[in-house]
Amino acid sequence: MKNNALTQPQSESYRIIVKGVMEEEFLHDYCPPGFTLSYNNGRTTLVNLQTDQAGMLGLIRQLHNLGVTVMLVELQSEMEDTQ
Repeated sequence: MKNNALTQPQSESYRIIVKGVMEEEFLHDYCPPGFTLSYNNGRTTLVNLQTDQAGMLGLIRQLHNLGVTVMLVELQSEMEDTQ
């Protein structure tokens, strides 16, 4: 008999780049704690977003519903492996 028990979703570290400059205090309402924020060329970059895939999809939906243009979503571990 197979073990059909569901495993706990694994938390990953993500990076998101959005178009425009977003205020850190505003993002604290939507992002998991511990993220880092930077600005470059009219874009906001959020790194060290520690969440599972469902949490990331929820964050992307919230940003989309607020009219934010999401330009990039990337697993940080994959980004580091390719450099």
